[in-house]
Amino acid sequence: MKNNKVSFLFAAPAFVIYTALLVIPILMAFGISFFQWNGFNEMTFVGADNYINLFHDVRLGNSVINTLIIAGTVIVAVNVLGLGLAMLVNKASKVNNFFRTIFFIPFVLSSVALSFVWKSILSYNGVLNGILEVLGLGDAAGNWLGNKGTAIVCVIIVEIWRTLGYHMMLYLAALQSVPNDLYEACTVDGGNAWDKFKNVTLPLIVPGMSVSILMSIINELRIYDVVKIMTDGGPGYDTETIVYNIVSQGFTSNIIGYSSAIAVVLFVVIGAISVFVVQQTNKREVKM
Repeated sequence: MKNNKVSFLFAAPAFVIYTALLVIPILMAFGISFFQWNGFNEMTFVGADNYINLFHDVRLGNSVINTLIIAGTVIVAVNVLGLGLAMLVNKASKVNNFFRTIFFIPFVLSSVALSFVWKSILSYNGVLNGILEVLGLGDAAGNWLGNKGTAIVCVIIVEIWRTLGYHMMLYLAALQSVPNDLYEACTVDGGNAWDKFKNVTLPLIVPGMSVSILMSIINELRIYDVVKIMTDGGPGYDTETIVYNIVSQGFTSNIIGYSSAIAVVLFVVIGAISVFVVQQTNKREVKM
């Protein structure tokens, strides 16, 4: 009993902070979503109207498409490349430790600071176009962040570069949990490199793969800061994401109730996807 009380005292600060910063705001957002409110005047109850309006909002539909394009591309890229890089630097050595650090550094740095750096590189008067001019390739210079097609590609590239090291580390941790005895047994049975990957590596890194896929889905479906700083949702609404739309509707247009409804739906969707991913990966997990 005494140990339980001590444990509770240690956990209490984290529980209070978690409740205050996450649980309470979620419940408040859910309640506000049934009202029409600009953040200042009296609330007006509108029932499910905010949720119904979601299906008729062209701008929101555009932000959903943009989010799916960015998230889908980044999720596939960081998991495939992350696994590949993890396999390349799996063996402990000074060279591999150096490359692990190089790839992981962008993730631990401020995403806001990195976005400003990339904006200065990719803007019309930025470093990239300056280098192209110096090399005599001025015709190849472009308004990378100001054109519809290239703007979203730039966001995707930066997001992949920024998060790749994190997923590499997740896969690296999973790879290092695979016993070497199994690889040796596969070699004795005449297995080649592909057989080892398919029959040993892949089944045993499912837990790590589950975490990596789940984290990439959660992070990319709520991407905001990179888009805000690099393109500000532009040109027009061509790179606007769901979370950018929520912030814009709530704090620029002062449509707090409607933006809360969007946030609640996004929360439910991410939760449902997370449960589905965990269930599917648990079915494929190999018990040691």
